[in-house]
Amino acid sequence: MSGPSILVAGFGNDFAEDDGVGAAVVDHLRSQPVGVRAESCATDSLTLPGLWRGEREIWLVDAVIRRSSPGTIHRLEHDEVFSLPQRHATVHHLSLPESLRWICHTYPEMRRVRYRLWGVEPASITLGEGLSKPVEAAVPRVSGEIQSLCSAMTFV
Repeated sequence: MSGPSILVAGFGNDFAEDDGVGAAVVDHLRSQPVGVRAESCATDSLTLPGLWRGEREIWLVDAVIRRSSPGTIHRLEHDEVFSLPQRHATVHHLSLPESLRWICHTYPEMRRVRYRLWGVEPASITLGEGLSKPVEAAVPRVSGEIQSLCSAMTFV
């Protein structure tokens, strides 16, 4: 058995307050010994094919608005990620599920990738730097969940 084959991709804009949560989780993971490769993708999910090195799973971290309390962590499995509403009025060029569909269409070898999403409910995504206290508190929790899942997984 080999170790986990996982890419963690953090999305967001560091200059839009809580939208920077994905990059913050990536930075936290990089500071910890964990068996994943963590990359910041800024706001463009179409960069995933350029970052992908054949990992079997891609775990996504982003701000997700679901009208919950700020800092709430939403965990979505593969099929749930693809069924997220298609909103184009975001900082992303395309919605995340739409980008993933295009990636699967354009890069057939990526069709076998399984996705998971940790979405953190933002308090604010307006122009400004730094995370709100509830979102900042969610960063080590998301990172810890990723580390725990990774240590529990093995791939054949």
